Amino acid sequence: MPKKKSRRTAVRARPAGLSPLRTGGRALGALQVPFRRFLEAEQEEDEREGEVALPAGDLEARLMESLGWLLIDAGVDPAPGSADSFRAADLHVLFSELVPAVAEHNGLDPQELVDETRVAWTTYLLFLGESGAWRGEPEELADCLDVASGGVGGSASGQASVLDALQAAEVAVPLERRLEDLLSVPVVAAVVAAHDRLAAGVDVGDDPLEGPAAVVREALAPFGDALDADTLWIDWQRSGVVGVVGGRTAVEAADQPEHRFVVATSALRAVVEEALAASASPAGVVGALAVVASSVLDPLTTGGLHEVMARTGDEERLEDALATVTRLAGLGVLSPVEPWTARPGLASAVHDVVAGYFAADDEDGRDEDDDEDEREDERGQGERDAGAVAGAARA
Repeated sequence: MPKKKSRRTAVRARPAGLSPLRTGGRALGALQVPFRRFLEAEQEEDEREGEVALPAGDLEARLMESLGWLLIDAGVDPAPGSADSFRAADLHVLFSELVPAVAEHNGLDPQELVDETRVAWTTYLLFLGESGAWRGEPEELADCLDVASGGVGGSASGQASVLDALQAAEVAVPLERRLEDLLSVPVVAAVVAAHDRLAAGVDVGDDPLEGPAAVVREALAPFGDALDADTLWIDWQRSGVVGVVGGRTAVEAADQPEHRFVVATSALRAVVEEALAASASPAGVVGALAVVASSVLDPLTTGGLHEVMARTGDEERLEDALATVTRLAGLGVLSPVEPWTARPGLASAVHDVVAGYFAADDEDGRDEDDDEDEREDERGQGERDAGAVAGAARA
């Protein structure tokens, strides 16, 4: 998979001499010795069962260093022994952004570094729980374990349907955080920046496609065909997102978080739909959609995606789906490493994409068709495809 250009260089610039390993070790403090004993006991058990694992010392070092990356990036000077509670959202950033950025900066394999770091953190979180050293709520520990082991919301995935699960994932995140997550996707940030320029007022002139639309085209130029600028401008006009007053563009409530959230969400939905539409086959669309739907619930790996597509007999089209997933990862919608995750604040846009797909599928099932057998075949395939998407997201 091509490397995504990260917003972070290798963890934000840090004060000279500040070592991630030392910072993480300071945060562990007195917990370091009992954790080392826990690691050694786990390793002895693994060796008896014939399992191959990283040496205890390597796992301990991987934990301390990655904990240091997290604390330095957050600008936190840790107190000794303070590594006894965490937020799932922060760990999501660690695995999906910080660790890949560090790997890229140091010429390492991002997937390998993420996998090793996940093992270290999963072991440490289990140690905190079993030893009674965890100082947060039990639910917080469960959420952190979900993230460390490759999931980001097991409770949401148990809802009655994938759409209910996505709605639950959305409302669990404050509006400000949702907007922040959306703006972390570069193409979405560019769309919102273009919207802000139009809100400040741009002369419409005789040809709107050479005035306001040019502003949108300029903002989206670095992203190739990720989103059609003229179509976006026309949609904004039709929907009233951007109006015209006295020959200049104007936007009501431009600074309101709710309005900006709607603009950002619709932009991300359009980006994802554009990528899906460019897939080489219908099966590729379904496979990539399953990855997108699962990204904020229970993320998939290549192996998991293969299983999803095998259920509908489409495993031969796995490469089509992977090509679309790679495109979305390159745009910053999905993480560049497996399992493919998306920031929690993207749940609303993901919901809209999945709901739109299901709605389109229902409409296809209601189309008039002279050939009843053909209609039944198409409806059955649509149900299998929708089932694959829903099943993957709730697995």
